[in-house]
Amino acid sequence: MNNVNSHWGVELIPTLIKQGSDTLAVILPGIGYTIDRVTLEYSSELALKLGFDLLKVEYGFQVARKEFNVEKEFNIIVEETLEIVQNALNENYKNIVIIGKSIGTCVQNLLNDRIEGYNIENIYISPINKTVEMGIKENSLVITGTKDPLLSKENLEKIKNISGADLVTIKDGNHALNIEKDPIKSLKSQTEVIEFMEGFLYKKIIEK
Repeated sequence: MNNVNSHWGVELIPTLIKQGSDTLAVILPGIGYTIDRVTLEYSSELALKLGFDLLKVEYGFQVARKEFNVEKEFNIIVEETLEIVQNALNENYKNIVIIGKSIGTCVQNLLNDRIEGYNIENIYISPINKTVEMGIKENSLVITGTKDPLLSKENLEKIKNISGADLVTIKDGNHALNIEKDPIKSLKSQTEVIEFMEGFLYKKIIEK
């Protein structure tokens, strides 16, 4: 696949692992929550376990190790991510599974609007208020912590009313879905997250 020349002066060379699947899983990180952090690393491993092809995206500012201005540069990461995903797609794919974290869930919403001709399933991990304002897609899986400061109680209630959406709330979970000062409970919460994701993907992709 072709690499993408980024606004931040670097060449974006995404990780693409092919297993001959008709499903492509796309991992979209947060701003500071990069693709090697625990929830996204295990999400990637889950996708491979289920036999999916896997595309792991890094944003240009992450590769260049530069600051990111959300208001001024958000649309840039959307366009660059869209180009990366479109470069990876081919006629063999029927399904796309998008797994977004934090700001990645906002990018995810716009990819849904821009990519046509595929069945798209969505997993939103720690969506932020902007994600809800943009509109979380119906029939998706949404995972958030009850102590996530980036999602208001009002927007959490809105998610509960989205048609067909499966909402998983991690008790006392923060934005990283960890429990403050409790590593054992944090590890258990990460296991719970991956188990919910696996059940969702079996229902939406494997068993169809």
